Amino acid sequence: MEMRFLFRALTLVFMVALGEAVGDRMRWTRKEMVEIAGYGELKLSSVILTASLLSSSSDPISGATVGIMCHTGHRRRSKVIKAVTNEFGQFTIDLPSHLHAIPDLGKACSIKPLSVPKPYRCSPKIHRGIKLVSSSNGLRFYTAGNITLH
Repeated sequence: MEMRFLFRALTLVFMVALGEAVGDRMRWTRKEMVEIAGYGELKLSSVILTASLLSSSSDPISGATVGIMCHTGHRRRSKVIKAVTNEFGQFTIDLPSHLHAIPDLGKACSIKPLSVPKPYRCSPKIHRGIKLVSSSNGLRFYTAGNITLH
């Protein structure tokens, strides 16, 4: 009986010592853990949306705020992601990663001008769908083309 106890005690001591030795070699940095798990700071895909906002006289509308909203499920919509047009009336939106997996993104998302500077006096009440332009290596480009406000 005493021999069994001694054998079990020595086995336990050996296992603990071996476990600590293995544990020292298996400590990973945060960066290594992120790479092993396959998520984290590394961006696995990008969805870029571009378009231009024009007045009825085909002049670019600069300083306008536009937004994109996507239907994420039954009766659920994403928050509005906003952008401001540059001096050429163009804007670019990089969609957040939680929207990348929406099936048929072109039908689920639409662009809407939210506010237009006063000198243009255009009606911002228009919705425009988006269309896939290109896709490769986890990078997808969508466009809404030229959005003309009247």
